[in-house]
Amino acid sequence: MKLSVIIVNYNVRAYLEQCLRTVQEALKGLDGDVFVVDNQSTDGSVEMVRDKFPEVKLIANTENVGFSRANNQAIRASDAEYVVLLNPDTVVGEDVFHKVVAFLDEHPKAGGLGVKMVDGTGTFLPESKRGLPTPAVAFYKIIGLTRLFPHSETFGRYHLGHLPENEKARIEILSGACMFLRKRTLNEVGLLDESFFMYGEDIDLSYRITLGGYENWYFPEARIIHYKGESTKKSSVNYVFVFYNAMAIFAQKHFTRKRMDLLGLLINGSIYLSAAGAIVSRFFKRALLPMLDFVLMFLLAWSFSSWVGAGVAARSPFGMAVVVATLVGLMGLTGAYDRPVRLLNVAKGMVLWFVFFTLRRLAAGMPMELRVDLPAVLLLAAAPLAARLVMHLLRVRGYSLRSIDLKRVLSIGSAEENKHALALLWQTHFGLGRQKQMSLEEGEAPDAAADIRRKIKKHGIDEVVFCAKDLRWGRIIDLMEQLRPTGVMFKIAQPAREFIIGPNSIESINDLYVMERYAVHSSAARRSKRLMDLAIALAMVVALPFVLLIVRDRSGLLHNWWAVVRRRKSWVGYGPMQEGPLKLPVIRDGIVDPTGGNGPRDPLTSHRANVTYAKDYTAWADLRAVLRGLPLLGRA
Repeated sequence: MKLSVIIVNYNVRAYLEQCLRTVQEALKGLDGDVFVVDNQSTDGSVEMVRDKFPEVKLIANTENVGFSRANNQAIRASDAEYVVLLNPDTVVGEDVFHKVVAFLDEHPKAGGLGVKMVDGTGTFLPESKRGLPTPAVAFYKIIGLTRLFPHSETFGRYHLGHLPENEKARIEILSGACMFLRKRTLNEVGLLDESFFMYGEDIDLSYRITLGGYENWYFPEARIIHYKGESTKKSSVNYVFVFYNAMAIFAQKHFTRKRMDLLGLLINGSIYLSAAGAIVSRFFKRALLPMLDFVLMFLLAWSFSSWVGAGVAARSPFGMAVVVATLVGLMGLTGAYDRPVRLLNVAKGMVLWFVFFTLRRLAAGMPMELRVDLPAVLLLAAAPLAARLVMHLLRVRGYSLRSIDLKRVLSIGSAEENKHALALLWQTHFGLGRQKQMSLEEGEAPDAAADIRRKIKKHGIDEVVFCAKDLRWGRIIDLMEQLRPTGVMFKIAQPAREFIIGPNSIESINDLYVMERYAVHSSAARRSKRLMDLAIALAMVVALPFVLLIVRDRSGLLHNWWAVVRRRKSWVGYGPMQEGPLKLPVIRDGIVDPTGGNGPRDPLTSHRANVTYAKDYTAWADLRAVLRGLPLLGRA
């Protein structure tokens, strides 16, 4: 046996299926086998492998034993000359295994090898080649010098940024996402260290390979797509702790006491800095636009005050700041800071604020000065509107004013496969915008990338879909790399026509993808739902004697009322769910269902009510459901 492909899987069924299809193609003409080690997945991965890939050697663990131990199970069972540890969220080109095996055969000192990896947008992944994380290298990365000087031989050593990404080179550390290993080398230096549950095991093994007198190589002539942690979100604080704990284990194992203490200090500092950075970054991503609006409107109000000195603008700096902050808050309530950006939501916030301001002045017995107040309001409104228009014109990512409900899609493949891919996208998106097609011949042409770029620009394409039944996997990777600067989303329609897979999505006929503007899980809907919950709770306090006469379980009502106020429950949630593969957006448990608890109880009708509620949500739907189900609001 020449090569064993080992894939450790945990709850990424669709990615695993795509990976296995590419592995099958890449193994043609090569004496090899495939192992899948499943760490107690609950998404049907094991059943899928048994049904669709009976030739795969499946090891179904009854517990999650971690990455290292699971790989070792398959390595011990393999009798191949080489093994490759491969993540399930990867796509392998048809020539990858042949090229790598030929290189390893020609270089007997090569104990390990890594390939060129790109992510789901076609962007090169720098972890394809890495240096040993010594205290100095770790320090440069932690304080940001690696990011500032990525190509420096000193400061960029963590990712060996000084080495060209398209040239072969000896390196120190391989990536566990795709790690080719000589079995003889493993017999000499040992398998993966099982004290590493996840992360760090690839660094440890790579280091031991070099200590054993072998070489690690970066081989860019072989390329794969790595969707990069679909089952692990690397921006999470939990990831930070798990990753840096693995670094601490590595330091304790391989460094002297002095170097270990230094690296340990750096690691502890990194944990808190990274966690704090993640929190601050998340805050600024959400608060950037409100802060920008506040500053612009405050400056305009201050300028207007200096010029006119009356009306809404005739206030102290503190009073003016309160007025502007109130305006920003009301704009937030009307969805001015939701994505995608809607100018109408900004206008709604302005109107709501003007009404609030007018009523407040009238209640205080102060007459309106429309000659001054109306121009002031219009001037304030101009600031957020102009800011959004400028960001749209500058094409700032995430601030386009064009509606993306109906996405513009270009599908590349045969006429039959294009038809099926577009039909699946139409159904999961509840419609599409422009639908353009390119034939298989055009997609395989030498100048295909240039032709696709012209179509993207001409038709304003949002997504490019490659039909994998027609296009070679290696060709798809090649086109993604060339088209990366266009900024479009890349997706792959699977040969079996069941899934379309993208960097952050798996679209299936069994998934309910609702348009963000109307969906119950959209930002606007979540806000409206929460406000309606609180409004209903307040109304119940006002009308408590009347409500207690109608509700059957009074003590239960008080318990539910407090749960809603504390955001543990909502007044309205899904009714009984029908068994099946269809997925609805996740919301809080409700006291009553969308019918108010008085509708037909058969599963099909309840299921349809849930789908309609999820797809076409309005706050008034909650109010109607509560009024219908008022006697049931005390039930558990």
